[in-house]
Amino acid sequence: MIKKLLCGVISLTLAVSMLSACDSSDSSSGSTGSSATDSSAAALTPEEAAKVQIETSLTIDGEKIDTTDLVMCTVNGQEVPFDEYRYYWMTCCDSYSQAGLDLTDADTLQAIKNAVEQQLLDTYGIISYGLDNGVTYGDDQKKAAEDSYNELIANFDSAESYKEALEAEHMTDQMVRDYYYNTMCYSLAGNTLLTETSPFAKTKDDFLKAVDDGEFCRTLNLLVPYSCGAELSDEDKEAWDELTVAEKSSKYDTAYSNLSEDEKKAAREKAKKLADEVLAKVNAGEDFYKLIDEYNLDPGMALTDENDITSITGYYITKDYSFVQEYIDGAFALKEGETSDLVETSYGYHIIKRLPLDMDYINENVDSMTSEYSQTYIYKACNDYLANVKIEYNEYYDKLKADSIA
Repeated sequence: MIKKLLCGVISLTLAVSMLSACDSSDSSSGSTGSSATDSSAAALTPEEAAKVQIETSLTIDGEKIDTTDLVMCTVNGQEVPFDEYRYYWMTCCDSYSQAGLDLTDADTLQAIKNAVEQQLLDTYGIISYGLDNGVTYGDDQKKAAEDSYNELIANFDSAESYKEALEAEHMTDQMVRDYYYNTMCYSLAGNTLLTETSPFAKTKDDFLKAVDDGEFCRTLNLLVPYSCGAELSDEDKEAWDELTVAEKSSKYDTAYSNLSEDEKKAAREKAKKLADEVLAKVNAGEDFYKLIDEYNLDPGMALTDENDITSITGYYITKDYSFVQEYIDGAFALKEGETSDLVETSYGYHIIKRLPLDMDYINENVDSMTSEYSQTYIYKACNDYLANVKIEYNEYYDKLKADSIA
């Protein structure tokens, strides 16, 4: 989940990187020529950059709205200015348009709104998470932001080249400045609350107590994914027995992603039929490890010893682990040694076998398992917080159309 949380800042990081790369001007002088980053070229100053004006607009019901100091929304009270909202909006529109989607379609418009909202929640939500958990943003973040901004500006040798780059990325100078400050605040919050120094982190003693208290469940997972109902090409099937589970799974995922909706439905039905057949073999008493070896497409069930089919560690999970809920419920419903019926999740069909905890394994790997256990609760605290972040829009939001913002 945390990868998802990072998407807002990552998207802006890429935009600013591209912004710098956009300055490809070659101010040739004589036979040698010079680029914007040559020591002989005069770098754009922050004062000059601040004067660069980018035309932006908001049109609602045919009327131009004054966007000076306009706040498009607040995220837990943090104001999102129009120009920042505009960046997300226009980049999402670009993406959807390039995918061939009709931006005037109501469903597409709602998808754009949802995508923009998620970006804002991901970025401002973490900053708010820091504020509500004692993180203070101050002069250090402002200084680091200013230094990063000045370093970026030094890549440009003229206001014109900077303006072209800003326009290409749907950004304004003030937004770039704000971006760097938000990034520094975001990083501080993440380093404080999303690492092992977090107040929500767990210790080795916490982990071992959870083991003693029976909070952990160890499982084997035999996964028959929806994607395995897709037909593979002869090329995909080459040297099939030599492929890893991850490689096989990837080939099925690629084939499945290229299917139409009707074809995907047929593939899921085919996968269900196979899953039923495998379950019947489980219920008939066939060796579970051998069935995993033959049918499973969950890379997490890879062997630790290629010569020993029983050397699969399996999963050690608690009810708070970052697994899909159906899997967690199915696992904890079992007694040790029992296998489940088919458990359907967004991945496909699972047959779960619950095993006794291997205390030798736990003691040998206590440090790494403690770290994983701790991360689960660090991220859980964050995700629980983000689920309750409040976003409020201005009066123009409900009337937005794809071309309202330019």
